[in-house]
Amino acid sequence: MQDTRIVPESANPVMAYLEVTDAGTVFPLQEEVVIGRDPQDSLASDRFLCIPEHTVSRRHARIRLRGGAYFVEDLHSFNGTFVLGKRLQPGAWHPLHDGDELTLSSAHIVFHSLLAAPAESQPSVIQHRMDATMYAQSLWTPPDAAHGDAEATIRKLHAMAQVGIAIGAVKNSETLTEKIMNLIFELFPLAERAFILLRKERGEEPVQVAARRRDGRIESGARLRISRTIVNEVMEKKQSVLSVDTLADRHFGSQESIVDQAIRSVMCVPLLLEGEVLGLIQVDTSSDPYAFRGDDLEMLTGVCAEAAVALKNFQLYSDIERLLEGFVCASVQAIEERDPVTAGHSFRVAHYAEAFARAVDRADGPEVRHIVFTNDQLREIRYAALLHDFGKVGVREHVLRKEKKLHHADMRLLEQRFKYACSCLEREAYRQLVERQCEQDLGTAAFREEKQRIEAALQAEFARLDEFLVAIRHANEPAISYTAASRELDAILDYTYRDRNGAVAPLLEAHEYLALGVSKGCLTAEERKQIESHVADTYSFLILIPWTHDLAGVPAIAHGHHEKLDGSGYPMGLTGAQIGMQTRILTICDIYDALTAGDRPYKKAVPVEQALELLDAESRAGRIDSRLFRVFVESKVWTAA
Repeated sequence: MQDTRIVPESANPVMAYLEVTDAGTVFPLQEEVVIGRDPQDSLASDRFLCIPEHTVSRRHARIRLRGGAYFVEDLHSFNGTFVLGKRLQPGAWHPLHDGDELTLSSAHIVFHSLLAAPAESQPSVIQHRMDATMYAQSLWTPPDAAHGDAEATIRKLHAMAQVGIAIGAVKNSETLTEKIMNLIFELFPLAERAFILLRKERGEEPVQVAARRRDGRIESGARLRISRTIVNEVMEKKQSVLSVDTLADRHFGSQESIVDQAIRSVMCVPLLLEGEVLGLIQVDTSSDPYAFRGDDLEMLTGVCAEAAVALKNFQLYSDIERLLEGFVCASVQAIEERDPVTAGHSFRVAHYAEAFARAVDRADGPEVRHIVFTNDQLREIRYAALLHDFGKVGVREHVLRKEKKLHHADMRLLEQRFKYACSCLEREAYRQLVERQCEQDLGTAAFREEKQRIEAALQAEFARLDEFLVAIRHANEPAISYTAASRELDAILDYTYRDRNGAVAPLLEAHEYLALGVSKGCLTAEERKQIESHVADTYSFLILIPWTHDLAGVPAIAHGHHEKLDGSGYPMGLTGAQIGMQTRILTICDIYDALTAGDRPYKKAVPVEQALELLDAESRAGRIDSRLFRVFVESKVWTAA
């Protein structure tokens, strides 16, 4: 006995369709279909019925499912739309009944429906009519076998009910394929082997992603040989195939792969969604030539229909993830290009933070054993780390790129002022010598002696100014830790000279004195406020992004990366428990990279040992989490970069 069945692409019945009588074709109806002369780029092929007649308007009419019934609307066509000879009013919806004839210019279309259209006066009353023989035929069994199959049928129905639940709850494609395998062996007790092939890209050949036997053994991809005839039948024709007694089947029995693997019965079904074939699932056995029947093929087709939706969702989700990743990385790159000297900081911190969080998650010390991170929380940490400095887009570049306590231009101006002061001192000294000569008429010897005295005094004063300038250059260098301001700055601030107009001028301006007196770093109080504002700006930007539920914590994590446990941080001065664990991890990583990075213009890179000592001091002072810092050191997170 030989039985080969091919079933439609979907196990779901078509509830309505249009019969184009002139062309002798049928068109299944979706929720909405447009009828017109030219294909519409914005509409899929299954949502546009093309009537290539010049008397038909480009967008002639539209049919829509509303309230369980179909209605037709004329789209202001040139020649009009007629139902049973009556011309429709453009823009008005007219109910369609089974057998209604539509006329669009010279085209004649008959509407067929298993749904009962509501009366125009009672649109809410819906009657459903369907041909039960469509379902009874494949499920009917002989009387003597009905009782024996009842238990199997109930089990299959129960398993099918679990298909949607099981597949819908899966969150990654690997788990999905495993779920599908388990369901297949549960649904088809006689199946010995199953495998799944998927296309990575549209138009490419499908590749194996899962293959195993009923006993759990993984089928080797090297040993797996697939019938290209079956694959082509399924993939190209988009048809589900069942072959009973395959070796005796003239269509498949001559295939070398069928013979070598002694396949006796096989079902192969496409993973089909909206006309696109994502791949296929094949189930076979080598022991029973009649292991599968027509209703098994229908059931597998239903499983594949649900699996295709889930797989497509995973593909779309993956595309969205890549889009988000690309957007985030491009944003970080754009910000770091404003400050090339710190390029790479955000990417390094993200790498440290993710590795650090994984180390904390694995740590079994009593203090951190309770800290556990899900995969979603790890992604939150990574994105928060990548975007933690995004607010620097609003910081002026001369502040963002400030290398020393005085800006480069300010230092050049100060150096020129020193030269000007020397010139003014020299000019004033020689002016006084000339005036004395005029008043006292010094002799040659006395004049020469006075000139030498003035020059010696000038040299001493110039040397003093040189010492001042050396002290300023030294004070201009930023400090990593807090340092006392140089006392020489006070003397320089008090120093004055007379300019060419005789007015008293300071050698050091008050704002320069304040800048040089900064005890840590190179920013003045005003500039530090500008820099610190980047945290609030980062948060303001991030909360505008409609993060998904699993990434909802990104703005808050990034917002707190400069907070300290003792309340000395910014911008909110949070303390202790107010600072989340992910934020604490980001804080440690941010400080470490700021210390060890060799690209900072205002400081040299600090050796790892010294950076750890500084972090340890912060830990002992209660500013960062000592428990997490110990994990940071023990796991040597910095080696992960």
